[in-house]
Amino acid sequence: MSAWRRDIDEIRKLLLEIEAGRESYCALPRAAAEAMMLPVEDCLPDAEARKLAYHLSLLDSAGLARFSRLSNGNWHVRGLTWSGHELLDNIRDGDIWNAVRERHQQLGGFSMEILSDLAKELVRAKARSLESSDA
Repeated sequence: MSAWRRDIDEIRKLLLEIEAGRESYCALPRAAAEAMMLPVEDCLPDAEARKLAYHLSLLDSAGLARFSRLSNGNWHVRGLTWSGHELLDNIRDGDIWNAVRERHQQLGGFSMEILSDLAKELVRAKARSLESSDA
């Protein structure tokens, strides 16, 4: 049985990979590839493949990234959307991301809208502190 939980670290990792130029993902489970007599060297174990496919689907349905899904389990990356770039720009910095993750854990989770708003607030606070230190 799979847990269908959104993993914010996985979301961030995928956004960073796509921005860096990742062109495709293979989300065909190893067992499915074996059953179809396909090469399995690029395939993930079943649970990892399901998690990857689920999070790619979340990115797509949230309008953060665009993909073309192929019948062989491959996801061709068409790129980040404007919203994907905006979110990533706010969660890229490791210190800001760690602060967001800490709050996420303290509260037991929250929506992506709140995550994005919190990240924006932290980026703004960091920008203000840089401005005051430059003065």
